Amino acid sequence: MSDAPLKTSPFPKRLDHRIGNFVLGIFLWTLFRLYGRMRVLGLENVPKTGRLIFAANHSSYLDPLIGWSAIWGSRVMIGVARHELWSHRFVAYILTCMGSIPVRRHKADMTMLRQCFEVLNKEETVGIFPEGTRTYDGLLNPAEPGIGLLYHKSQAPIVPIAIIGAYAMLPRGAKKLKRSRLTVIAGKPLTFSKETPREEIGATVMREIARLMTENGHPTDPPSPERAALLPKED
Repeated sequence: MSDAPLKTSPFPKRLDHRIGNFVLGIFLWTLFRLYGRMRVLGLENVPKTGRLIFAANHSSYLDPLIGWSAIWGSRVMIGVARHELWSHRFVAYILTCMGSIPVRRHKADMTMLRQCFEVLNKEETVGIFPEGTRTYDGLLNPAEPGIGLLYHKSQAPIVPIAIIGAYAMLPRGAKKLKRSRLTVIAGKPLTFSKETPREEIGATVMREIARLMTENGHPTDPPSPERAALLPKED
């Protein structure tokens, strides 16, 4: 697939995309509540209006679907997904229906940032995975600098999201789903001063995600900085 920026819209605009958004929302909401007995906690922490950044841990290919379905019906959330996924026609169509922004990872992707700002300027929400890639062992990875850059440029509060159970249901390398209880927890919005370093913003978000996981029955330590050096640059 070409590494050139994709000409996509963050929002579902065509009628079939809007219908697909509704159908997907109902289907995923039902699937994860029946198969994963999913609980969604902390939605009272999510403001009903205004720009927001949702920042979740990333342990499974299921995370975008779980996180999107947990928020669906409460807020319009536009997710950021890796650029390569648009090379698959069916996946690209699903991403378009959901509302998604492609990102070229491990580099400064200004097209992605402009689309994120377009969403936030409409007082909607953007969903990202600060770690940038899925965990290999179920432990949290350090955040990449992008979450701090996005916050500094938009001043949109960051809502930490803890997703528990996705790693057990479909870890890296697994070929089929394993039934596991899912829990999604939204924390209180985080704000920072303009002087806060990007690295500290990312570290704070990951500490909050670890705290939410621990307080909800899944003891988890914040990621150590040393883990960043152990991660490959390709997923």
